Amino acid sequence: MTPWERLQNEVIEPGNCFFCGACVGLNPEILTFSETENGPVPKLKYSENNFKPEKLELAWAVCPGRGIPFPELFRLQNPKFFSWLIGPYENIFLSHATDPKIRLEAASGGVISRVLIHLLDSAAIDGAVVLQQGREDPETATPFIATTKEEILLARQSVYAVTPTLTILNEIDAFPGKLAFVGLPEQVAAIRMLQAAGYPAALKIVYVLGPYTGTNMYSGAIRAFLSGQGVSEKVPIESIRWRAGAWPGHLDVTTADGQSFKAEKFYYNYLIPFYISRNSQIIPDFTNELTDISVGDAWEPILEKQGIGHSVVIARTKEMHKILADLSYSNELYLDPIPISKAFSMHGHMLDFKKRGTFIRLASQEQRGDPVPDFGYIPQKIPYSRKLIESIISAQFSIGRTNAARKVLHYIPVSVLGPAFNILRKVWKYISKPGKRRGLVDCRFIINDNRERWQEINSSAKVISHDLN
Repeated sequence: MTPWERLQNEVIEPGNCFFCGACVGLNPEILTFSETENGPVPKLKYSENNFKPEKLELAWAVCPGRGIPFPELFRLQNPKFFSWLIGPYENIFLSHATDPKIRLEAASGGVISRVLIHLLDSAAIDGAVVLQQGREDPETATPFIATTKEEILLARQSVYAVTPTLTILNEIDAFPGKLAFVGLPEQVAAIRMLQAAGYPAALKIVYVLGPYTGTNMYSGAIRAFLSGQGVSEKVPIESIRWRAGAWPGHLDVTTADGQSFKAEKFYYNYLIPFYISRNSQIIPDFTNELTDISVGDAWEPILEKQGIGHSVVIARTKEMHKILADLSYSNELYLDPIPISKAFSMHGHMLDFKKRGTFIRLASQEQRGDPVPDFGYIPQKIPYSRKLIESIISAQFSIGRTNAARKVLHYIPVSVLGPAFNILRKVWKYISKPGKRRGLVDCRFIINDNRERWQEINSSAKVISHDLN
């Protein structure tokens, strides 16, 4: 099979595409994205007979949708500490930017923005690849290279819609300088594999940062939210802010006729069972384990009551650990070291969703005879009680993604669905917490090195070198 046939048969058709954008970014003259109700799907611009199949070999080699060789990539990081639940790390902190403007207008504590600005000011980088909602179109997010503090701050809000960020690879290739990259786990994994392959554009990236990433949603979620408010699909959207206002923020959608529609963060989460992206369900990386620094919300009752952003920060490399220490010394970042057990407790629900739930869902997919991604490790044992809980979760997603279920959202306003969902969410977390937390911290994993895949990635460097000559 050609690389394109493999991508189709093993990644796109079985629903394993992670929407990272690498295949299109590497081959913009051949591939483009076709927007569907289940995310942007790569497609050929013209017949495969009109180009050399080898053009897609690198895209196939580094495609996260066929799996990510986590064990091999972890070894490159040479960490001080390691956990299969959160990956490699040097230290873990509670943190936030001390500049009120950065902190208050960020999704949580403003840590990523503060670090990027420091890297830019200190000439450690010349630009940063970031994502901004509404940059080109109010309804979508667009990756771009920020080269000033002001541009970095334009990208400080969260985006909860599937966006193939790595379509920007061509721009990275043309950029004359060193870069930082901010991305989701699957995008970061693709960058790390491209670096291992010796791809020149990826080697310009000297720092990799990223948020914790639990779930993401397809683009139809916002229109469903508006329809529940009686807004016609014909009414254009003026702006979307996913986490506006005081932490933890609220969804704020403004339409072209001047109306503004808001929903608290935990209220608009009712959209997740109906529009959760497939890639969110089949990647075991929640804390962005292949970054130099990853940042998540610090969900702790005492901090939540303060109504101002706090972050949990994992410094994964010695160099990034030193950068954070320097920012703390200059009073640009607040840093408070915390034990790993505290980091677990803040996100136990989602760590379980990723580290055990992912593999239960993939096992079901494999039983149907469909290809599944290979991540180089699997849980040694998952309790039956946890599998039972997963059957309920998966049933919710299966029903939610049907057209009939999604249509219901168009007739029920968020003022009803939001509070109802929040109550159900709390009840479900209370009921499922024992089963989801039981044995999680002590979970053991079987490591399955994929030497053939790793060799394939590394041998791609020869292909790249040949193409450049």
